[in-house]
Amino acid sequence: MAAWLPIIKIVLPYVAPVFHAALPVFTKKKSDKEDPLVAQQIGELQEAVKTNSESTKALAKAIEEIAQANDRVMKRVQKISTIAVVLSGLALVLVVASIFI
Repeated sequence: MAAWLPIIKIVLPYVAPVFHAALPVFTKKKSDKEDPLVAQQIGELQEAVKTNSESTKALAKAIEEIAQANDRVMKRVQKISTIAVVLSGLALVLVVASIFI
């Protein structure tokens, strides 16, 4: 750290003027009159974003409805498969009982 201290002391006075000279290059320049083409393009982009947002909301709602319908169907399938397993177990018990009786 001590080796860098003299270098920092030499460079530090020149950093502020360089920073202040370079700052206007990186800031946005405001012109007095606005380009009508740019304003039109901004309006079109805002309208596209609004339309895209509405479409995304509609799509999300449709996906949610499909997911809920899928959940209902899966519960029904689970009940039917449980009944099928119970009936097949009962049938197996009856077959085994009929063989040995």
